[in-house]
Amino acid sequence: MMMTKYLGAVMSIALLFQLIGTAEVSAEEAANGEVDPQNPEVLAQDSVETELEELESEILDERDEADPDPSEVGDPGEPEDAADDELRRLLDESVATPRVDDASTAQSMNPDISVISDFAFAWFSDEPDLVGGHDPVDHGFNVQGIELGIQSAIDPYFHFDSFIVFTLWGVEVEEAFGTTTALPANLQLRAGQYLTNFGRVNPTHLHAWNFVTQPLALGKFFGGEGLRGLGVELSQMLPLPWLAEWYLSVQNIGGSSTGRSWLSTPGDVQQPTDLTLTGRLEQYWDLTSSLALLFGLSGVFGPNDTGRGNRSEVYGADLLLHWNPGDAGGHRTVGWQHEFLLRRRQTPGAADDDEGDVLQDFGGYSELYYSPSLFWRFAARYEYVAGVENDDLDPDWDEDRQRIAANISYYPSHFSRIRLEYGVDFMPYRTDLDELVHMGMLQLELVAGAHGAHDF
Repeated sequence: MMMTKYLGAVMSIALLFQLIGTAEVSAEEAANGEVDPQNPEVLAQDSVETELEELESEILDERDEADPDPSEVGDPGEPEDAADDELRRLLDESVATPRVDDASTAQSMNPDISVISDFAFAWFSDEPDLVGGHDPVDHGFNVQGIELGIQSAIDPYFHFDSFIVFTLWGVEVEEAFGTTTALPANLQLRAGQYLTNFGRVNPTHLHAWNFVTQPLALGKFFGGEGLRGLGVELSQMLPLPWLAEWYLSVQNIGGSSTGRSWLSTPGDVQQPTDLTLTGRLEQYWDLTSSLALLFGLSGVFGPNDTGRGNRSEVYGADLLLHWNPGDAGGHRTVGWQHEFLLRRRQTPGAADDDEGDVLQDFGGYSELYYSPSLFWRFAARYEYVAGVENDDLDPDWDEDRQRIAANISYYPSHFSRIRLEYGVDFMPYRTDLDELVHMGMLQLELVAGAHGAHDF
């Protein structure tokens, strides 16, 4: 077959070059006096040359048989040998298959993967009443969460982010969404499962918090896991002399842990009017070269599960004053952060009440943190949440609740943190348990893999 002849010719030529190279080296060594001319190998050189001549003659005969006279070749359109067809197919596949020759290109096809683990040891003077889903509620050791992050650019038009949280009780998809990267007019769209853009703490993850526990107001109004759900969010950077951006989000919000002021489950959504609408306006100013101010307004509106078409509304205002002097290389910072939330929730009221009732309560926090260097941070927080009577969500929480906490954080590196926190929780509505609960917590955070910088 022609394929066999081609392979034989190629092998013969390779052997020829090898023998020629050996002969040339031997001759050169002999000329330089490095090898004795009377060496048996040198004396055998003539026989080697004779063998090379015979091999060359054989190769020429093979070539003549493989390439017959053109006059003897049939019509080019006739079918070729089966081996030639196979060779052509393999060559076509090798050309069509994309190759990755650059290591950086191969790396760019892989997503950024990170694992962030938070563990805590907790002590309480009496039974606590913590409202955060990641709060360490057990005496002794706690797993607050192990977050698996997968992030990647999909193409020039989309970016993908997902965060899956593992606990001792199960696994949950905290966030998984795609974000556009090429819309006109500074517009951006994201779709999927995501934390709602409301205030400062709700859109962030546990490892970005300044304290071990979730703020009380967020837990009471939104739930232990914060406000989140499946939906679509549109945002735009406004063309103003200062930085300003608006957000508008439509989601399936519901559940005791992810939207407790609204529907019981996301499956209760039966029509478009059952979706929850959230809006936010965020503005940022550089007051001086080292002092910045961020101010935000938020509101979320949707139906609740008390019947009669009743709805719930939560309004929020947040402010962050951030000082970062340039002479410290950006490592010395002071931040003063506040959030205030007001909730209005319609309920059926008494059986003979035609209009029902509107329950109104409010809460918030103020926290101050100071970082003297890259390795240390000190923080203190005060919280206040009002109680309300006849609230079926929190029937015993009918008086105001206050909590204070302070902590020290040490960062051995960018990938680890040790935090010691002490707090006092005052709950005057408790009768069978102590009104004042002291709590101490020691938190360890470990970060493995690539992860993005935290939001400002």
